Amino acid sequence: MDFQIKRVVMTGGSGPVGLALIRKLLNEGVDILLLQRKNSLKRIYLPKDKSLTVEYCTLDELSSFMPNHNNYDVFFHLGWTGTGKEQRDNFEEQYKNVKYACDAVDLAYRCGCHSFIGIGSQAEYGRKSMPLSGDMLCTPETAYGIMKLCACHATRVACQKYGIRYAWCRILSGYGLYDNLNSLLISAILNSMEGKRLEFSKGEQIWDFTYLDDIANALYLIGKRGKDGGIYPIGSGKARPLKEYICILCEQLGKLDKMELGKIPYSDTQIMHLEADISKLQADTGWKPEVDFEDGIVRVINFYKEWIVKWKSKWEQRVIEQNMEIGQKRIEGYGK
Repeated sequence: MDFQIKRVVMTGGSGPVGLALIRKLLNEGVDILLLQRKNSLKRIYLPKDKSLTVEYCTLDELSSFMPNHNNYDVFFHLGWTGTGKEQRDNFEEQYKNVKYACDAVDLAYRCGCHSFIGIGSQAEYGRKSMPLSGDMLCTPETAYGIMKLCACHATRVACQKYGIRYAWCRILSGYGLYDNLNSLLISAILNSMEGKRLEFSKGEQIWDFTYLDDIANALYLIGKRGKDGGIYPIGSGKARPLKEYICILCEQLGKLDKMELGKIPYSDTQIMHLEADISKLQADTGWKPEVDFEDGIVRVINFYKEWIVKWKSKWEQRVIEQNMEIGQKRIEGYGK
């Protein structure tokens, strides 16, 4: 059975996965109501399209947001605060997200949605040595992972209360256009273009990279066909040693002889096996990844060559503006 997806509500739409999902939904002719932070750095990347409506609403404002219509179909909740490395073990900051996720379910009900799709993370699993499945016991080790898991269960119960179809998606390692600049692949691409050293760990980890457009397609199909209560890890299903990905990347950059493996030590909590069992996702939705890493990384390299010309100065200006806004708020706070 396919569920209708004509009008959706989204949070977290300016992140890499969110931007890819917006592109997918617009290509499918779906109208989108995006609830967006006004000071988001990445809002400059949002496409200008008549089918995309942006309302400024922070996560802590979801509980009071009143939609103009109640005939939406699916609520995609990608929003999460405190995603930076320095905040991932901040329990006070991460705990807020559980409430925000439940507020999102309440809002989905006010919007008339028949389905709620929550976005989780591989961090919910902790360190495992086997492919990650939806029914696997989770043993998260960070505040981020613990609260993602809490949000998974809390939103499931909230959806049951409202009779809303529910699915939870645990995304592994995505890469693609408009990705985070400090991610392993993108930082290496930019360092290469700027003539900087290409330093990596030994790359012994078994890893699972998935192109962002494929992840977006998975989310769309889960919205259409996912089973109620389904928990879906999203990966490529083709895990391999990280150093193989690094070699492919550096070869495409023309810097294979410049890469330095083993320069960056493993952390004490280093994940050494990250691989998704996508059998349930494929069985329930018919999804399969379409972009191999060899092809995807070429697209990404070409994109960031254009990004440097088109977006880098705009991005740097937005960083300056945001820092000024933060500084002004601190000054105002001291004055009270």
